[in-house]
Amino acid sequence: MTTKQTNRLEMAKTLKQLFSVEQTAYAENNPLTARVAELNTLIENIDGIAGTQNIDTTANTSLKTNAKALMINLTVAYANTAADFFEGKDSPLAKQLTANKSKIQRLSGVEAKIYCDKLYKLVAGNEVSLNPDYVTTAEMQEWQNAITNFDAKAYDAGLSIDTTQNATRELDEEFKKLKLCITKIERLMKKYDILNPSFYGKFKISRKISNLGTRHENELPPEQL
Repeated sequence: MTTKQTNRLEMAKTLKQLFSVEQTAYAENNPLTARVAELNTLIENIDGIAGTQNIDTTANTSLKTNAKALMINLTVAYANTAADFFEGKDSPLAKQLTANKSKIQRLSGVEAKIYCDKLYKLVAGNEVSLNPDYVTTAEMQEWQNAITNFDAKAYDAGLSIDTTQNATRELDEEFKKLKLCITKIERLMKKYDILNPSFYGKFKISRKISNLGTRHENELPPEQL
């Protein structure tokens, strides 16, 4: 959340606490009761969305990077070992399986996976000849697992980022609703300036505290909206 949104949420929670303590003061005011219920719901919604927005994608990014590095390292190791087997055998595989680590690292995640998978399949097609002196069955399985795991983790990291971006958009919408809800509550509270000055005074104090750092010059006071 932005600083402005954080301040506004604290405002809403301050008002929520006030209305919880002063329930008897407005118990028969159905419109205000409905708005307070709406306020509470919006606070819950915002807290939930904020939790989603704050998902730490750093761990996923790290996993993605580590998985890619493992996939590339195993590809370079095993593909080049296999290339050595085919060297001098008048086979195009000697050249095709000669892998350059720097070249693969410069590829995007998707491109790197496709390239590594291609080399893996070339080696797998000759596993009988390569096992056990060049590339063992266990090493082939390790290589395949690295390619598969990179694919999954890359997807997971992307999903987390998308989820966070969606949450940010949802937060913006919920804060618009919250601002409107509080404006309506303020209008409904005006009569208590006469009917219950103590209750209204507490509301004004809470509202004043809540507004700290949230109002911009281009925002009109609620009574002018």
